[in-house]
Amino acid sequence: MSTGQQFDKPDKVSAEKVYTDHGAGRSILRNFAWLRSRPGAVVLVGALLVFVVVALVLSWKHGTPRESNAVRLSLGLPSGLTLHRNWHPFEHLALSPDGETLAFAATDASGESSLWIRPLNSSEAQRMDQSEQALLPFWSPDSQFIGFWAGGKLKKIRRSGGSPEVIFSVPEIAQGTWGPDGTILFAKAVNSPIFRLSPNSTNATPATSLLPGQVSHMWVQFLPDGKRFMYLARTSLAADDPQAKVYAQPLEGGPPTELLSSENRAVAVPDYLLFARQQNLFAQRIDWSTLRRIREPVLLARNVATPPAYLGTSEFTASQNGVLIYGTAEGSSFDQLKWYSRDGSTIGSLDPVVDYQQFTLSPDGKHLALNSFRQHATGSLWLIDIATNTTTPLTIDPHAQSDPVWSPDSRYIAFNLLPNGGTDPPYLVEKIEVGNQQAQPIYGDNERHWVEEWSEDGRFLLTHDTLTLSVLPLTGDRKPKPVYSSSFLKDEFHLSPDGRLIAYGELRDRKWEVFVASFPAFQDIKQVSDAGGAQPRWRGDGKELYFIDYNGAMIAATVDHGSFVNVGPPRKLFDTGLVPDPTVNQYAVTQDGQKFLVLEPPKGFLESYSVVLNWPAMLK
Repeated sequence: MSTGQQFDKPDKVSAEKVYTDHGAGRSILRNFAWLRSRPGAVVLVGALLVFVVVALVLSWKHGTPRESNAVRLSLGLPSGLTLHRNWHPFEHLALSPDGETLAFAATDASGESSLWIRPLNSSEAQRMDQSEQALLPFWSPDSQFIGFWAGGKLKKIRRSGGSPEVIFSVPEIAQGTWGPDGTILFAKAVNSPIFRLSPNSTNATPATSLLPGQVSHMWVQFLPDGKRFMYLARTSLAADDPQAKVYAQPLEGGPPTELLSSENRAVAVPDYLLFARQQNLFAQRIDWSTLRRIREPVLLARNVATPPAYLGTSEFTASQNGVLIYGTAEGSSFDQLKWYSRDGSTIGSLDPVVDYQQFTLSPDGKHLALNSFRQHATGSLWLIDIATNTTTPLTIDPHAQSDPVWSPDSRYIAFNLLPNGGTDPPYLVEKIEVGNQQAQPIYGDNERHWVEEWSEDGRFLLTHDTLTLSVLPLTGDRKPKPVYSSSFLKDEFHLSPDGRLIAYGELRDRKWEVFVASFPAFQDIKQVSDAGGAQPRWRGDGKELYFIDYNGAMIAATVDHGSFVNVGPPRKLFDTGLVPDPTVNQYAVTQDGQKFLVLEPPKGFLESYSVVLNWPAMLK
């Protein structure tokens, strides 16, 4: 019997048996070949692999299955397909209560996040209009609306499409759940209780209270009866939090009831509580009327992927009628640091000790400052001594930090301190002396001032939000002063060594390009890249500029510092194999422009997604 026949006419299916339709998988994946070449394609390949599996499942579902059996299908990543995960910890999949449609937030090659849906009876995903910057989708109980957070507001949009409607203004990133009477609960992640927004109300009121020692209530969800809800309460912003628990609480008031100890979110479905622990997915049978656990939890799947962030996320979603989707991962997810020469030859490497999203090389070439994905007890910034390949914490502050920037003498590092995890203000700017571990404040307010560059003369820092670049003086009033603003998203600002020119990336016509302009006047702006580019970097003498194009190639262009900006034609140096991210540092270059340190995707890391129909039958 062929694999196709197995799907069309299943006999008795074992709950533990895994079917993989390799032929059908290859055929469908050929239709997704544009993912690797089209600049505007969605790069959240993992989510689309989920869709491939779902399509296979539905072809089976419309056959004649025995409903007493569960079927689990698994589709691995084919050779040559690179899974690119956006590092943002708030990416999230949400399966509709009726099990028919998957909603997800994805980032396309332009670096723009939007809301997408995939009806499981369709072969294509659909981008929802006017959903830019969307995160954290959640469904209405009737599966007709999708709620999400974007641009400081909770919004909703019909599954059939149309323009989004604003539900409520929430400046901080918020995750929600929708009750049967129209009540919406939302969580703001850090230093905040759960809030309640009643139908037709213009005010949100607290629905929970932080108990002593708790730092957040998050991942709120209504229980199946619609009269109570549950949430994850954490006592630490570090990745490891053994005191974290999942609680249930009546909507109309009353004390919380502990459901289980867990560092990760849980999902409530009829008769069961699903949760991940140490990368294993469990089902705990529960009497929702009494909140009483029945027997011991049962293992559903191993190696469930858990994104490396402190927020308690895990990669699974379930409907209210027995459909389950989960991701599994094997091998190390740590990226690799490799040294390349200008001709693309590999000339060295550094072994990763922590997981990190971006890094920066000191001007003297002796150290790397790294920004970890996870929140550790010592914070999220680390230092690598390149000569000895040793990794040590840069700070001893347990709060989140980001965007390390070196001083020109390689003695100090400026960075952003995010005491509330980066989900709400303040956004502080601090500096630290290498080897000291005690930071010194520079500036902070309730606005975003992401640190980007330290001037060569040491007098100021460059900071920016998504639209405006500012100069932050290190003496005097130490207040940011805007020098350039436009309606385009922008990032990765870097000054030439003489301070007369500035290179940066800007999103125009849904494509990031690299530009050079005079500084600080921003006159004589010249586009350097000709078909997409990101992450510009200067050679130590300022006569050459580097960037990564949309195909992952390392590009170089000569720059003449005359009366006007004069940039030579871009020329390819070598292929990096990277999917370029316009807002994250994925490479560094030495001052002489002869060596490039590239943050490569992990080797031997395998990730796949599985769909289970009628998953409770696996427990019988």
